[in-house]
Amino acid sequence: MPDDLVQQLLRWLPDQRLWQASPVPWVLGSLVLGIGARLVLWAGISRSQGLRSWYGTPAGRVLAWLAWMAWLIGPGYAAVLVGVLSPRLMGLTQVDWGAPFGYGLAFAGLAVAILVAAGVMVRQARDAWPAWPTLSAALAGSVLLAAEAGALQWHWAFYRSAAIQGAQELGASGPLVWGTWIAVGLAMLEGVLNPGLWHDLQTPGPAERRVLRAVLLVATGVLFLLSRNFWLLWVTHALAAMILEPRLAQPHRWLAGSKKGATGG
Repeated sequence: MPDDLVQQLLRWLPDQRLWQASPVPWVLGSLVLGIGARLVLWAGISRSQGLRSWYGTPAGRVLAWLAWMAWLIGPGYAAVLVGVLSPRLMGLTQVDWGAPFGYGLAFAGLAVAILVAAGVMVRQARDAWPAWPTLSAALAGSVLLAAEAGALQWHWAFYRSAAIQGAQELGASGPLVWGTWIAVGLAMLEGVLNPGLWHDLQTPGPAERRVLRAVLLVATGVLFLLSRNFWLLWVTHALAAMILEPRLAQPHRWLAGSKKGATGG
C-alpha cells in the first residue's frame, strides 16, 4: 500500500525519472515545503487575529503538531520506498553492534550526563517548578517527546544519507564526515529561516527547548560518525529530551500560557 501511494504521487511530479534517480529532489522538496509552510503560517498568524486565536486552541496545536510530524517523516519515508535513499546509510540496517556500538554508547552516556549536569545548573539558577503537574501528564509527555525525538532523528538521517550518497558520487574523501555535517548545516538552515525560532529564542521555556535541540543535532551527528546506528541516536535523543525538556522548558506551563504566536518545529 505505501509503495502504491508513492507511485501515484510520482505520476503527478513533473519529471518522474529525476525523483526516482536521486535523493536530491526529495531533500530540496523537503526544504522548500518546510521553510515555505513556516513562513506562510507565520505571516498568517501575524496578520490574522482569528488564525492566531485558532492556532492557540488545542485543536490548532494538535493539527500543527501532526503536520510537523508528517513533514519530518514523510519525504524521507517516500524516498526510501522509491529506492533512492539507502537505509544502511541512515543507520537503519546492517548495524555493527560490536566496537562501533560500544564507542557510540560511551559517547552517548557522556553526552547525556553533561547535558543533565548543565540542565541541573540552569534549573538551580532560577525558580524551579515541578517538571510535570501529574503522573499521567508525565507519562503522556514523555511518550510525546520520544516520538518527536524519533521523527527529528529520522528527518536528520534522511538529509544525512542523501548528503553522504552525494559526497560518494562526487568522489569526496570521507563522505560520511562530509555528509554528516552537510546534513547538520541543512537542518540549521531550516531553523535560521524559521521565524518561530527567533520568537522562541526570546521566550523563556521555548528558548531552552530550541537550544537543547540544536545541541542534540550536533551531538547525534558525532554519535552517528562513531556508531552509524540510528536506533542509538533515537534512544539518546529521547532520553535527553525526556529528562531535560520538561525541566528546562516546562511545557505544561508555556503551552497553556501566552505563547500562542510561535510556530512549531
